[in-house]
Amino acid sequence: MDRPSPELLARHRKLWDGHAAAMADRARNPRLRYLFLEVTRRCNLACAYCGSSCTAGEQAPEMPAARFVQVIRDIAADFPARSIMVAVTGGEPLLKPGIFDIFRALQEAGFPYGMVTNGWLLDAKVAQALVAVGIGSISISMDALPDVNDRLRGRGCSAVVASAVQTLRQAGYAGKLEILSTITVPALEDLNAFRAHIAQMRVPLWRVAPVMPIGRAAERPDLVPGPSQVRALLEWVRQARKDGRLPVPELSEEGFLGWRFEGVVRPYLCQCRAGTEVAGIKADGTIGACPELGSAFDQGHVDRDRFRDVWESRYQNLRDRSWTRASGPCAECEHWAWCRGGAMHLYERPGAPFLRCMYVQCKQAEAGACGQAQARD
Repeated sequence: MDRPSPELLARHRKLWDGHAAAMADRARNPRLRYLFLEVTRRCNLACAYCGSSCTAGEQAPEMPAARFVQVIRDIAADFPARSIMVAVTGGEPLLKPGIFDIFRALQEAGFPYGMVTNGWLLDAKVAQALVAVGIGSISISMDALPDVNDRLRGRGCSAVVASAVQTLRQAGYAGKLEILSTITVPALEDLNAFRAHIAQMRVPLWRVAPVMPIGRAAERPDLVPGPSQVRALLEWVRQARKDGRLPVPELSEEGFLGWRFEGVVRPYLCQCRAGTEVAGIKADGTIGACPELGSAFDQGHVDRDRFRDVWESRYQNLRDRSWTRASGPCAECEHWAWCRGGAMHLYERPGAPFLRCMYVQCKQAEAGACGQAQARD
């Protein structure tokens, strides 16, 4: 699984060396390309494996929409807005009082932007308003076939997704529309049927990733795929991306996956851009990178710091990732220059254990399969 043929290795060496050089350059010369706005931690759902452990109430005082609007204007004054994609996330963003003030501010500043939603509040009026404020990307969460999805996310969630997709079409939405799926163990049994279900909704784009062992999922190991299941998911995505049918699944996971899957299960090579091209503003005004990163990776606060100054002078623990080599699977890994420690949200803090290396899991699954074959022989 790990080693390609010498001929293939020779062809790919230049590609991977260029990839490693590009990642090193991003660390030395960070350029903001993607900005998360986590506008709230409130959510009308309580998914069994929520990585952010969202609840119906505020977990901490949140910035009002007017403060987010000012931050958006400050960032637009300091950066080229049209070259920065903004992802509005939560919790459930549509629960945020004044959310359309935030959307309008993004539109007026010239940011391309999108939203991740569970779809519950996406009725005809909201859909028309979203079209009016020029939203360019909407990702709707659905994680399994309806029976499993509703059991893990909440009764009625699946019907809501189908309704939201139809409502957006009726409103004339013409932007990017995708299903975003966090894959748990129960979902693995029916991936083909799940794909067919999404196809019936006529949604062509589908991003998938095995649930991360963080947040509530850390307390539900029964839902977190193990090595053989992770490898089976990667193999399924690999084959599904070749068969010419819609939707085309894309793996949404940053770490190195091994030669069999890199460049195949997603249209890019392994990369976690947190702190080098990606930043974020959390619901309480904390400046960080992607919302899944723990507080140890926080870099400042909008009430004390101008975002530009934080971006230019901090993020050292995300730009110099040599600390990932101190122990764990990265310590002796020959592919570290290509991966640079994997996905940063899988570390509680710099120096903490790496919670999941999918490359290691694939090797474990391969070794286990070989051992079983030898035992049968």
